[in-house]
Amino acid sequence: MRISLLFFSIPLFLTTAFLYVFIAWNLYYSFTNYSVLSPDYQFVGLATYSQLFSDPLFQTALIKTLLWISVLVALGNLVGLLTASLIYNINNARARNILTAYFIYPLSISLVASGIIWRWLLDADRGIGWFLGNPLQGENAFWSIALVSVWVYSGLATLFYLAMFYNVDKSQLESAQIDGAGRLYTMLRVVIPQSKQSLIISTIFFTLFSIQMFDLPYSILFINPNIMTLVMYTFMKFTAFYLAVASAAAVVILALSAVIVIPYSLFGLKKWIR
Repeated sequence: MRISLLFFSIPLFLTTAFLYVFIAWNLYYSFTNYSVLSPDYQFVGLATYSQLFSDPLFQTALIKTLLWISVLVALGNLVGLLTASLIYNINNARARNILTAYFIYPLSISLVASGIIWRWLLDADRGIGWFLGNPLQGENAFWSIALVSVWVYSGLATLFYLAMFYNVDKSQLESAQIDGAGRLYTMLRVVIPQSKQSLIISTIFFTLFSIQMFDLPYSILFINPNIMTLVMYTFMKFTAFYLAVASAAAVVILALSAVIVIPYSLFGLKKWIR
């Protein structure tokens, strides 16, 4: 049994080692001045990071990414919770299945396809953008595309909340009904309080999606300072062959993901075990 377990674990160990080798390689390049202007790169220590954090465009990308996390986590969870509550309280099983499929459908569409669809919808000349005052121009672009990301990902939160709702102890629901509690009271006092784990899981996923945001904004407005995220900034520097700066930006993305997600994950795991 142990030999079989070891044998089947070899691909996992190899993949993990492969991943961490390239992370270390990327980390090394972030301490150099490697670029199209300096092909014979030298070790410069933290000079690349100093250059990175002093770049106004990087500062904008960092702020936009943090804002994107806030918007997607807050509104994604709110929309997911409300949608799941609506579906859960429908008695007809067929209607529940149809509505569940309807609300999670955006998840089945690629982000590039969603971006192209919304670029046409929000167009100021041919779409609803004419009525909304050009939502893809200036600072409006960020908030418009952030709301589009909520439309895309809130269905995932809906699935998480529904999964927890359906696992609530039936005896507690029956007791609430016997006591004459209405549906709203039952949801607020019994069902939702026992579904906090779905909030933790969806928050972790939404945070990761926000940090990795690239396909959706790029397919709508390409490289644009108004919607610049950390991944877009890294892509821009990489394609311009400022490889050391791109490597440093990638390290910042990894560090931000670890700082935000790992403590939250450990907290959720501890709550789950308890």
